[in-house]
Amino acid sequence: MDLESAEPASSRRSLIGAVGAVGIAGAAALVASRPAAAAPFAISTEDRALLDQAMRMELTASDLYQVALDAGVADQTAEVAATFAANHGAYAQAIAGVTGSAADTRDEALFADLEGTFATSDNAEFGQAAAELENSAAATHTEFIDQFESIEAITLAGSIVVVEARHATVAANIGGLDSNLESLFHPDSEAFDLNPAEES
Repeated sequence: MDLESAEPASSRRSLIGAVGAVGIAGAAALVASRPAAAAPFAISTEDRALLDQAMRMELTASDLYQVALDAGVADQTAEVAATFAANHGAYAQAIAGVTGSAADTRDEALFADLEGTFATSDNAEFGQAAAELENSAAATHTEFIDQFESIEAITLAGSIVVVEARHATVAANIGGLDSNLESLFHPDSEAFDLNPAEES
């Protein structure tokens, strides 16, 4: 398999090609099987700090989808929200399996910033909010990948980006945003400005 790509390393397409589908699946399965209480990999302090931020972002995303469910999104949209919430919770647990941290703290500032957009029972509004969230989450992981030192952190983040990009496509369909193929496949969403963990 040719893993070379002419695209910048920060693009999702080149990222997926560089990590490789087999590697992504294997890493995701390995990390998911590890207990969160003990970090299985020796990673740098810098990688751990970035992964902790990513973990809190994933917990925030899960809670935001619960906000939409509580607000009354229904039928298939509710199924999508519940599935996305569960997926993001699983990503947080997978990251905890690498860092040894407890996946129990969201990014409160990010949650407060986005909570209002998810507090809706309107399917289209939900889809638009979800598409923006998923694209920004994927952009955040992609940005972190450029900074990671360990292959374990890179591979785990790559596996999450793949699914979050798919989430964004589904959400765009719900939000009526899928008629613009350019923005669908090349979203201009920026990475989240995440907050470091508070020292206890």
